[in-house]
Amino acid sequence: MQNFLKDIVSARTRQQVYAAYSLVGLTLGCVQAGLGAIDSGTPDWLKASLAVYAFFGTAIGVTAASNVNPPPEQ
Repeated sequence: MQNFLKDIVSARTRQQVYAAYSLVGLTLGCVQAGLGAIDSGTPDWLKASLAVYAFFGTAIGVTAASNVNPPPEQ
């Protein structure tokens, strides 16, 4: 079966996107944890950012999964 997602984005670009996505997630998580630690509540911009981040994660996950080379079944 032809994997149409594999050739859309080069491996180097995927690596950079995954790294950037991880850094964004780490940053958002740190901000949320810090605000939670001081009981200041979660601002609307952070709620929206986390929602968009989670939704975008679906595309990241599909692209990552489409590039896995599982071993042949025995």
